Amino acid sequence: MFAIKMFRYFCGPQHEMSALVEGDALCSLCGQRSRCFRLEYTLCTSLTSDAKESALGCFECLQKGRFEFWHDTEIGLLDENGLTHEYNHNQPPPPDFPPAALVELRRTPQIVTWQQELWLTHCNDFMAYTGTWEPKDFYTNAPGDDGRALFLEMTDKDYRHLWDESLPPGAQRLESWHATFYAFRCLHCGKLRGNWDCD
Repeated sequence: MFAIKMFRYFCGPQHEMSALVEGDALCSLCGQRSRCFRLEYTLCTSLTSDAKESALGCFECLQKGRFEFWHDTEIGLLDENGLTHEYNHNQPPPPDFPPAALVELRRTPQIVTWQQELWLTHCNDFMAYTGTWEPKDFYTNAPGDDGRALFLEMTDKDYRHLWDESLPPGAQRLESWHATFYAFRCLHCGKLRGNWDCD
């Protein structure tokens, strides 16, 4: 099931939302039975750290800001204090980056990843996460079925080696790889970008 209309920046499958519990559950914040997240590692000022360990929060409470998620982005680590330069990959945010986008991303689920997510930006906004891609998804979405070219276009130069290193000797077409590729789409111009990690 996709989350296309629920969250502006998360348009991927619901099973790729981190901390999402199976089935409906009772929200600790509003008392409604709905799809919920575990609150243990969220930003939630109404609960103590001990209380958050067993608490759940629903989609609606997330959208209303009753709890929020922190996110690592390419323009900084985003938490309740805004953006901070925490890691080498964090670039300075553009001076006119919209404050509303920071609030909206904190009210967006985290992505299930092997390491730590890295939310991408484009057109002075966060991009929408669309899901994990396998090599077949690049062929399907590439003009002229050139999956390798689309992968190279979507991926930062330091990480482009994955495609060729995953191609078996003598093979002309890549069918699978060991990594997980996280695809994003710009909400303004439609540009595709992505990043990958592995266990």
